[in-house]
Amino acid sequence: MKWSVREGKPGDMVRVKVNSKMDHYGVYVSDDEVIAFGLNPALLAGVPESEVKILSTDIDKFRNGGYPEFADLSFGEKLKRFKTEKIIETARGRIGEGGYNIVYNNCEHFAYECIFGMKYSSQTEAAKEAIKEMATGKKTNGEE
Repeated sequence: MKWSVREGKPGDMVRVKVNSKMDHYGVYVSDDEVIAFGLNPALLAGVPESEVKILSTDIDKFRNGGYPEFADLSFGEKLKRFKTEKIIETARGRIGEGGYNIVYNNCEHFAYECIFGMKYSSQTEAAKEAIKEMATGKKTNGEE
């Protein structure tokens, strides 16, 4: 998956940088509606995970001053992607849901699940690989 700064289309996955190591993800419906698991983490300082809910907000509040990037799906990803109506219906149907967990159920997991029907977080996977490398002293691709 590649990312670009462009005009969003309904059903697109959207992300915005929070800091150099973290992005915030959501499902773009329009400039008036982005559905995400919580607000941008920069706005949630001190809020317990148990209070973070899936919500609908506008693009300005979602981006919190950052530049939104939209997913440019590969041919294979386009084949796996749900239809736009299902993506939006799924995301809207989950508004108000809780259960946020930064490792197992975060904003990226939510967006992937709405768009592809499975939970996935590249950020979580990268963190797991970094921990494995620290624990073993070896790169996961076989390099030392």
